[in-house]
Amino acid sequence: MTHILGIGGLGYKDSAACILSEGRLIAAAAEERFTGTKHEGGFPHHAMAFCLERAGIATRDLTGVAVANNPWIPMREKVLRWYGESFFRSRTANVYNVFKDESHRLVEYLRTLEGLRSAGIEIHRVPHNLSHMAAAFLCSPFETAAIISVDGRGETSTSGIGRGRGSEIEVDAVSRMPDSLGLLYALVADYLGFSELDDEFRLISISPTGTPTFVPKMREVVQTAADGSYKLNPEYFGFHQGRPFLSERFTEVFGQPHDPNLPLEDRHRDLAASLHAVVVDVVMHMAKSARLRTGETSLCLGGGLVQNWALVGAINDAGIFEKIYVPPAPGDDGTAVGAALWLSHYQRGEPRQNAIQRADFGPAFPESEIADELERLKLKASKPNDLALAAAERIASGQILGWFQGGAEFGPRALGHRSILADATDPATRARLVASVKARSEFHPFGLSVTREAAAKLFETMPESPFLERTGRLKPEAQRQLPAVAAREGNVRVHVVDDARDALFCELLRKVGARTGVAAVLNTSLNQPGRPVATTPRDAIGSLYTTGLDAIAMGPFILAK
Repeated sequence: MTHILGIGGLGYKDSAACILSEGRLIAAAAEERFTGTKHEGGFPHHAMAFCLERAGIATRDLTGVAVANNPWIPMREKVLRWYGESFFRSRTANVYNVFKDESHRLVEYLRTLEGLRSAGIEIHRVPHNLSHMAAAFLCSPFETAAIISVDGRGETSTSGIGRGRGSEIEVDAVSRMPDSLGLLYALVADYLGFSELDDEFRLISISPTGTPTFVPKMREVVQTAADGSYKLNPEYFGFHQGRPFLSERFTEVFGQPHDPNLPLEDRHRDLAASLHAVVVDVVMHMAKSARLRTGETSLCLGGGLVQNWALVGAINDAGIFEKIYVPPAPGDDGTAVGAALWLSHYQRGEPRQNAIQRADFGPAFPESEIADELERLKLKASKPNDLALAAAERIASGQILGWFQGGAEFGPRALGHRSILADATDPATRARLVASVKARSEFHPFGLSVTREAAAKLFETMPESPFLERTGRLKPEAQRQLPAVAAREGNVRVHVVDDARDALFCELLRKVGARTGVAAVLNTSLNQPGRPVATTPRDAIGSLYTTGLDAIAMGPFILAK
């Protein structure tokens, strides 16, 4: 039997590991879920150990290791391609930053891989952008499809257009640093005073609250070409510090940066709206080019920027492609799966398995382990005969409930395994969540988990969104029914659930619907402030006692305050 270890996110953020056995994904997890540090980078030792344990194998049983990164390329390219020999003669250039950033944890990376190689295990380095594309296409249900990746940076590539056929991927066009939409997002987020760890999500969230008045000026910053590519105007950026930054020209055009200690002004919201509008236009431009280049009617999307649910929703609504697939982990963590799938299916010729339509590939805990943890902490929990019914009654009565079931999700979204759930039909739900559970800004939306049959009635067009990866537009009546999640113009982040993907969660939604009139709940991630999504029962219990949660359903138990 073949066993392939995939490693992704090295040197950047969101490092992760996965295991394929005979071409089938067995386990996948991000390192942050074990260390408790959001967006953990470096070599994913803990995630690797979990994957090996889940697969029931030792390191010596590995057939090969696929690594979605070559750490030497960025260092060389930054110096030679970005700056040239003049870099070392410049008084303003910061040589230290280049080598510090690109050699981050490099010794640990090399030491670990050298240990695997010396044990006789083949190491395969898969280009970062190709790993994103492979995660998007080889996880999909499509035999052929166009592929677009839109990222910040991986090695030197930032985005790409390609085509998948069977187990093969043809990369047709690649953009390289410093032309990066992800880079632009990060720099504008810093300009607006947002933290580095959730910059894109805050920008996405505030963009609907502004007016895109800066679009003409923003189109001078990002310029598209007839071949589907784009360029960042170098007048608005600087790179001589070894790290990109916005130039004085950007400030002259858009004004002074926002002080994070002060409220956002209208111009800040308008800038966010304008950036979002232009980025959507650029990716739409890429999508039209991909359709013309490939002739395909299906599209697979990957890369960190694809975590922008509004962007995916806009591409979906544009109707350029008939079907769109986004994997559960389109960011750097998902490159672990992409690299492993590429090695398995393309290089080794193993047949593609069923499409990835669920995300619960992380750690799971049987009833006995949950009971042992409750006993260790001297906590008393009930064990109802009908867990879904008991949980639904709590949600319908206005309680905010933690939901800890099965394997942890792989990827950034809570999809009914490590979730916080509340009544989406109650207009007071959002305010209570923000005040006591999720200290979230007023413009950051919560997701909606809904049964497939209910979604068909609530939305203007049936959303195919199994991973909370896109928005859908509610019908006017549904907007009034779901005040806790409905945003402007009725758009809502949506997670469509069916029995095949998660029978227990689907049962819960139906029983909530029997009490509230809508088989849907508000859904957000189960975590403590500043920490990753819960992985273990102890993590979940910590969330209960450090936030305003009323109770948590763990396995067959309900623990209430």
